[in-house]
Amino acid sequence: MTRMPFKKLALSTAAAGMIFGAALPASAAGYTDVPKESSHHDNIVRANELGIMTGYGDGTFKPNGQLSRGNVVKALGKYVVKQSGLTPEEYVKTYGTASVPNFSDVPNSWADQELVMYSKIVKDMGIFKGSNNRLMAGNLITRDQMAEVLARTFAFRDLPGAPEISDIGGSAYAKSIEILFENGISVANPYHPRATTSRAQLATFLVRSYDKVSKEESVMPASFYSELRKGKVSDAIVQIGSTLTELKKKAGDPEAEYDFEGGIRHVYGKYEYGVPHPVLEEGDPVTTVTYYFDEEPSLEEVMRHMGPVEQTEEEEDPMEYDYLWYHKGDFEVFFEYEWGGDTIDNVTVKSNR
Repeated sequence: MTRMPFKKLALSTAAAGMIFGAALPASAAGYTDVPKESSHHDNIVRANELGIMTGYGDGTFKPNGQLSRGNVVKALGKYVVKQSGLTPEEYVKTYGTASVPNFSDVPNSWADQELVMYSKIVKDMGIFKGSNNRLMAGNLITRDQMAEVLARTFAFRDLPGAPEISDIGGSAYAKSIEILFENGISVANPYHPRATTSRAQLATFLVRSYDKVSKEESVMPASFYSELRKGKVSDAIVQIGSTLTELKKKAGDPEAEYDFEGGIRHVYGKYEYGVPHPVLEEGDPVTTVTYYFDEEPSLEEVMRHMGPVEQTEEEEDPMEYDYLWYHKGDFEVFFEYEWGGDTIDNVTVKSNR
């Protein structure tokens, strides 16, 4: 069974920050162009309160302003950075996004350097894929394209059932529209997939996404997943690149040892350290670090922080266990769970060197 990684970070809206509008937010109640009768009024007010979408210094929100793809690239790129707890400069250095291949129409020489930076971040995370490697940043984003990037960003689950949305049959993003509908992010039927997206509509999408995600408590802190993305297991005695000698020097003899996938696992409480087999000497490198969860996170929580994984359908004789498998350059991160279950048993970081 082949598992294909989908390299994208799903974001926690707990790290909300201003993503659209000027640096001087207007009081939501004082927006001169958002009447209380507007169907988006309450969500625009709440978006301002949460800090996820603000107005302009002249006291307006410009609810009917149409969004370009570049606008949304910057917005969701800022979400990625905010969730990491790093500054944009730290993020680029930590995850090496400066070396991500450019979209062909957003070269490094592009005048809008902020767009260059965030376009690489969202490309690296798989939020925006472009068309033939073209971002088309100046094009207005359609409502079905918005559904697609929101579904990728927040890792909303494809819930049972098939909502009958009357006008999405011709959209390449029909499934993402259905997922938004199933999760209560959109209630529009018909959805008008080829219409453009306004600032007011995005405020509503984002507030509903925030509310859904924030109601689902995380078992592990966001910093835990950030460490995993860097190839580290929090609180492990040693990390990948250390040696068995260093491990035993710090922690003594293991509680148990056993063969596993071409190596020997050394057990220390909830942590196991894999060394290649056969062991020639105690200086052999640690190539895997595994952590067994005490309080098990859900698949959805993991995917929201680490990114959803494209998986092939299991046709017959499913394995007892399955994995969420992420490739991170010189290492892999994979979460093990019981087939058909919805909580993660353990996570392993493995060296690819």
